[in-house]
Amino acid sequence: MIKNSYVQLIRKEDLNTDVCVSMMISMYFGIEMQSALQWSNEHRYTELIKAQVMIDQGKSEMLLAKLYTGTPIGMIIYTEADDSPVRRIDALIVSRRFRGNGIGKMLLRAAKGDMDLHTFAPATAVDWYLKHGFRVLEKQANGTIEMTTISNPIDLHLNYPLPVFDQVDLQILHNFKQLQ
Repeated sequence: MIKNSYVQLIRKEDLNTDVCVSMMISMYFGIEMQSALQWSNEHRYTELIKAQVMIDQGKSEMLLAKLYTGTPIGMIIYTEADDSPVRRIDALIVSRRFRGNGIGKMLLRAAKGDMDLHTFAPATAVDWYLKHGFRVLEKQANGTIEMTTISNPIDLHLNYPLPVFDQVDLQILHNFKQLQ
């Protein structure tokens, strides 16, 4: 574990003012998901906007791992289920240079708190999640693997809040589609 690192809770006002936040969100949705799941530009951008809207509306939380120098080295975004003590991991990334140093584990532990976790992991991350207490539920049509830390996930039905787009968000998404 890198000893000179810490986890910072990102506030909604940080979304548009903290370059580290923008960098990590862009790295995850812009690079990692294209590589892991071959998401199109439009899909990646739509998912990025959804994540930002969910954080802005207080439905999701983002934790940023940083070195004490301020360098961002990882991020996790999670959403709490409406009706269960479960958090869905929406995004988890550690900068390539810092992988294998316990940063992902630190972010996972911080996001978990006293709740169980649920995620849809790309196939390339399944072994890592298994090593950190997750179990496989089922492969999804989009290429992800549904996973959880719930000890008895029989008949698992989780309800999560959805983003509510305002006119500005819808216009941004519309303009992006026009560029394609």
